[in-house]
Amino acid sequence: MAEVSKLRFNCYLLREDITSPQEAFRVQYRSNGRSPLQELASTAGAPEGCKAFFASKTDGEPPWARSLSQTFPKLESVRSLSHRLVILLPVGDRTFAVCFGYGSSTLDWSHVEANFGLRFASRSYNTLALNEIRSRRIDPSARTQSVQIPNRTSLRDFDIELEGEFVRRVVGELDAGVEDSELGAVVATDSVAFKVETDLYQVQRILGRMLETVSRNDVREDLRFIDSLEPLRSKDELTTELEKLLTVHLFDTRATRQSTPQDEAVAGLDPYLLSFAPPDDLTIENVHAIRVKHGDDLGYMQEMRIDSLLEATSPFRKSFGRSALKDIKVMAVDSDGNPASHETPLKNWLIFEAGSEEKRYLLTLGKWFALAESYARQLDDDLSGIEDVTEHLALGDWDIERHKEKDDANRSGETRFNAEVSRGREDLVCLDTDTMSSLGRQIEACDIFHAGGYLIHVKKYTDSQTLSHLFSQGYVAAQTLTADLDYRRDFIDKVKYLKPDLLSAAENAPTKVTYAIAVERDRSIPSSLPTFSKVNLRGFVQKLRRMKVQPSLARIQMR
Repeated sequence: MAEVSKLRFNCYLLREDITSPQEAFRVQYRSNGRSPLQELASTAGAPEGCKAFFASKTDGEPPWARSLSQTFPKLESVRSLSHRLVILLPVGDRTFAVCFGYGSSTLDWSHVEANFGLRFASRSYNTLALNEIRSRRIDPSARTQSVQIPNRTSLRDFDIELEGEFVRRVVGELDAGVEDSELGAVVATDSVAFKVETDLYQVQRILGRMLETVSRNDVREDLRFIDSLEPLRSKDELTTELEKLLTVHLFDTRATRQSTPQDEAVAGLDPYLLSFAPPDDLTIENVHAIRVKHGDDLGYMQEMRIDSLLEATSPFRKSFGRSALKDIKVMAVDSDGNPASHETPLKNWLIFEAGSEEKRYLLTLGKWFALAESYARQLDDDLSGIEDVTEHLALGDWDIERHKEKDDANRSGETRFNAEVSRGREDLVCLDTDTMSSLGRQIEACDIFHAGGYLIHVKKYTDSQTLSHLFSQGYVAAQTLTADLDYRRDFIDKVKYLKPDLLSAAENAPTKVTYAIAVERDRSIPSSLPTFSKVNLRGFVQKLRRMKVQPSLARIQMR
């Protein structure tokens, strides 16, 4: 008997509201489209209700054949051929699209259940038997990382903090009892992919058990964040309203009146984060500039920053409605003016977060998500345990006019604030810009030192990148004071020289680290910080507590 072959099945769960198989496909691939798929006749080997659609396409002359045809004339007749096969497979009362070749490119993504594969992974993967994690940081750094380990290993060996990451792909083995052991490594993205014999009845059974796992099982603690980002449908009214909010926040007075959200709940959301960030396919070292195009208008960004985007679009003749997020095309170019990335909608190059005490919404890589309320509540509960020492330290207000970014002496507003708040107070000494050396690095022990032992680190809130630096700064300083005796001695000597009465407190440091954050209006700390600043803060608070250092927060009002 011939051996039954095994193939990798890439399976997408279609949304429940699909009423006709044709709805699963993009318009051009439907029966009345420009490139209709052909429905294939089947035998008894196909489960009841199963339908298969197929197409071949000649993609033209490959670039390498065109380039070398002068040298090798035979290559003139070479043409690329691609195949698309999609099997619509009923599983219970749902339908999966099982794709082969370029089949997935025919699907209408608004009809695909986003994150199904990742939701299954978060409930079923053996966290001691993983092979790959691919993720993207949802903050202005937009760091993308992919870690692969050929031999299965534990989650902690990947050294990736999954919280604060938009996890895009996980490869690993399933826990015993969750599914057939012979599936081996399972690939989870929006789809789920596994390798089995080409028996559609067996595939149907496996997908049925996966659906049950997603609907019944709880998320694994180590993977819970993967399931905390709830995808929004691109055609939902909520998504439309959020994109209006983004348009108004981004373009301000140049946004059209029609861009104002009609939903009062959305209109009342506070924008927490807006940043320009490249998509994953961009290799940064090849980028000379970013080209921005809207119809006949053309501009260039020299930096990947929102203010550079606004400068590049300032000569554009039109106001901007919500459609500008799609109609403005962005592409990186190299020093020769050649494309260094695909030309994609502006929305794909933005990171945005807006929310209230009840709900938070995120945009990254062109996709909208709602942060699961249970996760948001847990995060806020964790942060509520951080001591608030605002009244105790009494650092005063930050005068916006007096503490501008730079003065005539090129001092930063932060430096001037720290000096002024410490002047005349016996319980404070300013150490801002007084760096000391540790293993060749210049490190500030703190901006202000308090008689109660508080190592106070001060930052004006501008974006989550600034906060990331602040949280890291406080931890690194405390760690250095603990581990480097020479650095610790220099710190004690400096405090003794500047304010002898604080010598005893300096000798006991580090016992307390305070993050003092200057904010405008009635923004609260930490509840109104961007989600992933909260995640970052919680991580550094945990590290400080493990060092037996007491973390705290102080709010500085900007006026």
